[in-house]
Amino acid sequence: MTPDYILNLREKVGKERLWISAVEGMVENEEGKILLAKRKDDGLWCMVAGIIEPGEQPADAIKREVKEETGVECDPVFIANVQSMDEPKVYPNGDEILALNILFYCSAPGRQTPGCPDGENESSGWFDPTRLPSPISLRTEKAVSCLTGARPSPASFLYEGKMAWERQKSVAFPPSGSPSHEASLSLRKVSTDGSALSNPRGAMGWAWVDHETGEKESGGCRQGTNQVGELTAVLMALRRFKEGDLLIETDSRYAIGCSRDWVKAWKRRGWKKNNGSEIKNLPLIQAIDKEISQRRGSVEFAWVKGHAGDAFNEIADSLASGYAKDVAKGAREDRLPEESKSSLRGI
Repeated sequence: MTPDYILNLREKVGKERLWISAVEGMVENEEGKILLAKRKDDGLWCMVAGIIEPGEQPADAIKREVKEETGVECDPVFIANVQSMDEPKVYPNGDEILALNILFYCSAPGRQTPGCPDGENESSGWFDPTRLPSPISLRTEKAVSCLTGARPSPASFLYEGKMAWERQKSVAFPPSGSPSHEASLSLRKVSTDGSALSNPRGAMGWAWVDHETGEKESGGCRQGTNQVGELTAVLMALRRFKEGDLLIETDSRYAIGCSRDWVKAWKRRGWKKNNGSEIKNLPLIQAIDKEISQRRGSVEFAWVKGHAGDAFNEIADSLASGYAKDVAKGAREDRLPEESKSSLRGI
């Protein structure tokens, strides 16, 4: 809904161009689906967006807008982009604006059904990022492509006519020997993966591999799930490298969500989902949270596409699936931490 202060300004300036500050939200749920709304004014599917109220913090504004427009509760995770509009937007009634947009990547815990409570949109829903609805706004399409499964990073911005998220692949890194270069060398990178021959109750494997040293570890059991495998790989990597800055690369959006995006909201609710239901694999999730909370050094997560030629992802996948195959035919013993065993009870 249009804020009262904008309506008051319109009474004074009519349809003249207004400069406003606005927020947008790229909201992703636990299934890796994206929240989009179809606007009534132009019929385009787009991210939820809205104007920041006077004195309101941007993060509070996007949480409010998402709730008002779709009924979905979300948590802002990080700022992904800050950019002024290239051209003024003219609404069907003739009102004209130019906006500074702050784009937030947000997570939505639980299984929430979106609606249109404030009547601003025709429809809203969750969409697979590889099968977006049409017609869709170009900015929304670009944001979904770049940010699905994203990890916190410096906010993107428009510079010399090009979006920073398009420049990052060709950015010049600091010269060897510089302080920033030495800092980048201190970041340890590992790839993790989980595998299940059939899901659930099939033979399961987990694995991680260190990018720099090639050190690796794997395990599994005769009956498991792919999600337990993914989480176990993350936990075991964290337990192997307890100090220093760590980047975990995984093709599991579920593992990233449980380790980073949804865990804060779950903890606030006493380790319950938004609807009060139980959280699957809770012993593993709590163990991961404990490792991250107690470690000396940062932990970041990056999503990589599986089976797409990423060398270390392929190694981790081969180790995890190999262990699953071996344990299925009795060539190896079950090898799991206690938290994984607890998570698998009753499957």
